[in-house]
Amino acid sequence: MQRTRTRAGQGLGAGLMFIVLGALGLWFGRGLVIGSAQEMGPGYAPALVCWGLLLVGALVLVRSVLRGTEALEPVSARAVLGIAGALGVFAATIGSLGLVLASLLTVAAACLIEPKLRWKEVVLLSVGLSAGALVLFVFVLRIPFRTWPF
Repeated sequence: MQRTRTRAGQGLGAGLMFIVLGALGLWFGRGLVIGSAQEMGPGYAPALVCWGLLLVGALVLVRSVLRGTEALEPVSARAVLGIAGALGVFAATIGSLGLVLASLLTVAAACLIEPKLRWKEVVLLSVGLSAGALVLFVFVLRIPFRTWPF
């Protein structure tokens, strides 16, 4: 199937998504103290990320209007429900099973969205991403997550 180019397709959607997420982040974080670069408050990093999202969104949106991008494809209900379900698995298991097992289950649940994946790929991806989450959040950032259920 040949894809058609349109004046503002995927780029428009992506740009709008970044802008909406950035604006929502700024809105919900409006009560946080931002501080300064030398004395950062709890809202400093989130505000920085949200302003970055707004900037990237604006750039992607302008580029898509000027150059055109691939046409938007219909959204798969299976993908949307699968991602929401995987996030639900993580939320339901992080407290009781810990970061490692919750991450393993979340990635495995997300992989169920694509029926063509082989189990070997799912296991390798789950283990790799769980190990990466453990290293990043527990050892590098030193966030006190419960890592195991025991």
